[in-house]
Amino acid sequence: MRRKLRGLVNGRALLWFLGLSLASAVGATLFATTSNTVEDEAQARFDNLNRATQYSISARVKAYSDVVRGLVALFQTSDHVSRLQFRQYVTSLNIGKHYPAIEAINFAPNVPQAERDAFVAAVRADTSLAPGGYPKFDIKPPGKREQYSPLTYLEPMGLMMEKFGVDITANPNIERAMQLSRDTGEISASGQPVLLKQPLPHIGLGMRLPVYRRGMPVDDVSSRRASFIGSVGIGFSVSKLIQGAIDEMADRQVHMILYSDASTDPEKRNLTIEADDRLLFNDNGSIDKPAALPGVAGDYFISVLPIDFNGSLWKAQFYARKDAMIVGFDRWVPYLALITGFVGTLLIYGYLFTMYSQRRNALEQRRLLDSVLDNVEAHVYMKDQDRRYVYVNAKMAEVIGLPVEEIIGRLDVEVMHKRDADQAWQEDGVVLADQQKRSGEASYTDRQGVVHHLWTVKAPVRLEKDVTVVIALSTDVTELHMLKEQARAANQAKSDFLSNMSHEIRTPMNSVIGMAHLALKGASNPKQKDYLQKIYHSGQHLLGIINDILDFSKIEAGKLDLEVLDFALESLLTNISGQLGDAANRKGLELVFEIWPGLSHQLRGDPLRLEQVLLNFTSNAIKFSENNRIYIRARPVEDRDNYTVVRFEVQDNGIGMTPAQVSSLFQSFHQGDTSTTRKYGGTGLGLVISKQLAELMGGTVGVESEPGKGSTFWFTAKLQKGTHLLQATDTNALQPDMLAPIHGASILLVEDNIFSQQVGQELLEDAGATVVVANNGKEAIDLLVKEHFDCVLMDVQMPVMDGYEATRIIRAHPKLSGTLIIAMTANAGREDQARCLAAGMDEFVTKPIAPNLLFSVLSKWMSQRAAEGRMAQVRSTTMPGQPVPAPTPVPAAEPEAEGAAGAESELFDMRALAQTFGNKPEKMRKYANMFLDSAQDGLREVQEALEAGDIVRLSELGHRIKSSARAVGAMSFADLCLALEKMAPGDGIDRARATVSQMQPLLDRLREHIAQEMNVNIPG
Repeated sequence: MRRKLRGLVNGRALLWFLGLSLASAVGATLFATTSNTVEDEAQARFDNLNRATQYSISARVKAYSDVVRGLVALFQTSDHVSRLQFRQYVTSLNIGKHYPAIEAINFAPNVPQAERDAFVAAVRADTSLAPGGYPKFDIKPPGKREQYSPLTYLEPMGLMMEKFGVDITANPNIERAMQLSRDTGEISASGQPVLLKQPLPHIGLGMRLPVYRRGMPVDDVSSRRASFIGSVGIGFSVSKLIQGAIDEMADRQVHMILYSDASTDPEKRNLTIEADDRLLFNDNGSIDKPAALPGVAGDYFISVLPIDFNGSLWKAQFYARKDAMIVGFDRWVPYLALITGFVGTLLIYGYLFTMYSQRRNALEQRRLLDSVLDNVEAHVYMKDQDRRYVYVNAKMAEVIGLPVEEIIGRLDVEVMHKRDADQAWQEDGVVLADQQKRSGEASYTDRQGVVHHLWTVKAPVRLEKDVTVVIALSTDVTELHMLKEQARAANQAKSDFLSNMSHEIRTPMNSVIGMAHLALKGASNPKQKDYLQKIYHSGQHLLGIINDILDFSKIEAGKLDLEVLDFALESLLTNISGQLGDAANRKGLELVFEIWPGLSHQLRGDPLRLEQVLLNFTSNAIKFSENNRIYIRARPVEDRDNYTVVRFEVQDNGIGMTPAQVSSLFQSFHQGDTSTTRKYGGTGLGLVISKQLAELMGGTVGVESEPGKGSTFWFTAKLQKGTHLLQATDTNALQPDMLAPIHGASILLVEDNIFSQQVGQELLEDAGATVVVANNGKEAIDLLVKEHFDCVLMDVQMPVMDGYEATRIIRAHPKLSGTLIIAMTANAGREDQARCLAAGMDEFVTKPIAPNLLFSVLSKWMSQRAAEGRMAQVRSTTMPGQPVPAPTPVPAAEPEAEGAAGAESELFDMRALAQTFGNKPEKMRKYANMFLDSAQDGLREVQEALEAGDIVRLSELGHRIKSSARAVGAMSFADLCLALEKMAPGDGIDRARATVSQMQPLLDRLREHIAQEMNVNIPG
């Protein structure tokens, strides 16, 4: 026992001896290391002070150089700067405050020998500062020289009077320096220090800069010599300049001696202080070169830094004692490091035993936590800010496909596919950045190809003071996701069924309505006519319900898109009146429309959907009202620079509703109550569709009602401000006096497109004109030679002979030169207009042709010719170089930029079709179907040209079909034709083939869409 106890004591003593030895070694090492560190920091402090002083001196040298440049600029402001102006400028510099080292500022003109006497006389007579002038002035030293540079303007004059008139170039060294400065345009800096006795002995230097005659070129040596008129300069005290920089140093333990390099060769200059270097400054005030530093050189920090003095090298020698640069607490740091190292090592030495026992306890706790998390039905992991896994449980390791020990400590991109790792980190990084818990659904595919859906919760966790990780816990919700998808599929199937059902019913319903409409035209028996009218109106009612179902299914499926068009608010309300006015009159109701002040009448949005909601609200108001008025209002709710929130209201004095009935509105297939449904009918879909449309337009809906007093249904819509001024007028009304000149006129229509021929011929014949059609320019000339025509409507792009060539031949013909020729073309550019006029045409209108516009142009020109009393006016084609006559420009019915391909045109514009054919249903239907047939024939020709690789033919066909498409409102198809028209031979057949491949599918869509629009909007 005693031996064991002695062994234990000896073991502890040995451990203490080892600990003390280790502590002593660590303390000694720290002492040596910190001593070196403190000395390095002192060296760095010394270097920083030196460089700051170097920069300060350089900045002062530059500032003083800028003073010289400013003097040169003064002499560039005028051809003659007077002594008074020179003094005023120097006074404005406030030298005593801003440039305390400057002792003199002067100007020395260049005076040739021949002008010496005149110059001296002029200075003596100068009374700008001295009333009596300077009668004793003369150039010093005396004697004749080729050139003189006498100091003429000096400031301060009183102190520098002895220098007045001194020729500075009398000194050969200065003369050489000035000649070099004159030839280079650079500052001449005196490298030779001058010892000045006053007011105290100090060293002075100077800088000079040549002055050239104002406005003269100074690009080379010869031009500089020719323009040289003198020089300006300053003299300054080196000690004052340097002392100002030294005064900025916070530590006065650093001393400086400034030398000027004696070498004239820049290649031989160096930063070594040499015996022939000239002393410029010593901070101890001495003007003699100093002796060696006292003491041992190793006790000092020494450095030499360069300073550029306008091309000369200054050497700034800095020195300081090392112990003087060690400041404050740094002196004690090595000793503290020794003590800290010794004591700290002993503490660490003892602490390791404690850490060892705690580590064992921590491992036990970790094993317990792993056991719990590995048995949880969840994927758990922790990841740090470097995307490194800190922890994963067994479930997560199974998903990754690696053992736990091969995952922890590795980056996510090292154990997962990079795409999956990056996707997961996008979410993890957000959690770490925001320090907020987040949750959401994600999915992954296991190694068997089965897709699993997870609900994941991620939260930031702080493990240590500066270490934050994200912990994620994911539970498998695949079964729940499957149930959700089944519900979504069922809802989609319902929407698809409604959509398909609506389309299937519409086709026979349109046949029923159309046949009833045709039968009504021929019915004479009153009883049969009554039956047919009931069939027709019932069919219309049923079609309205089907349209509601279709709209409802489109909105639910998210397939209803809104248009953005310019429209006039008055036109919108006029349409409501036109469609529901008769129904209101039959019930003794009056529709009253109100537009509140402050609301823009020109708006931009989807007028069709706005009209649909207003029609629904107004028709309901008519249905549930027996008498009195119905108010339809539009008023602004919010008005901004580029949009307005408009509130539309429909107020009636009908039966009203209870609060319970109001609360059940705007629900699918639901009305106020069952009794109302039985009495008034309806599906209840209209209000639901209205609500959804209002929300699509950025608004909402609501109703205010009271039983027996009526209801006010309202909705809001966010509409843009109108960009085009639209007129809310009846474009179909033609003035009789406009058609009078056309009636009975003989018109030759020159057009190669069969569709355009029929449209133009029927429009003109309806106006009372006699129309003859020519297929190309050659046929037109043959017809004109044989018979007389009052006007020729000339297409410009035609086979055999185009409109330009035909017009030039007509103008050159002695009997036909006065013929009225109006161009009709789908090309609406300024170049196209100029080309038509240059060919000799009288007027220019663009396709698609608006009837009113065409009649207006024809009426104007025919009336003008009739008034002049000569139907045949002699014309000649404008020769090249002559100005083209500029008739009154005739805009297109709907201006559009040919190159506006950036915006997708609509599939079918019913308004364009209505405008072309005067809103006449039978013509709109006839020519829409005619266009589809002619376009199909045109596509066959396009396909033949494509197979033949004929780009030119493709371009011609594109132009021909384009005008027909625009006339009926097939804007998207017209855009493809335009792209085909603009094809050039160099574009290649592949590009043409890509365009043509889109045309047949688009024409098929257009055929179906036009059929639907015709059936809905143009019955019969």
